[in-house]
Amino acid sequence: MTDMNTTWIGQLLTVVESTDSTLVGRSGNVIDETQKTVTIVENGQERVLGKASIEFTLNDGTTVLSGASLRQRPEDRMSRNYKEA
Repeated sequence: MTDMNTTWIGQLLTVVESTDSTLVGRSGNVIDETQKTVTIVENGQERVLGKASIEFTLNDGTTVLSGASLRQRPEDRMSRNYKEA
C-alpha cells in the first residue's frame, strides 16, 4: 500500500512545494482531510491547506505527493489505483 492509499490522519505532513511560497516548509500532524483540503496542527494551531496548491511528503518520506492529483474524498482515494510516477 502506497502513501496515496493510506490514511493520512495522524501522520506528519511536510509541504515541499507550493504555489504559495509561505506554505513551503510548513509541517504538522494531519488531523482532518476532505476532498479539497488537509488540516494539520502546527505549533498548537490548526492550519487548513488546499490540496490543489501543495506538494508534500508524509512522515519525512522521500515520496513527494501532489495534492492536485489527490483531490478525492479520503474514502475514495484509499481504494483507487494510481499510476506510479
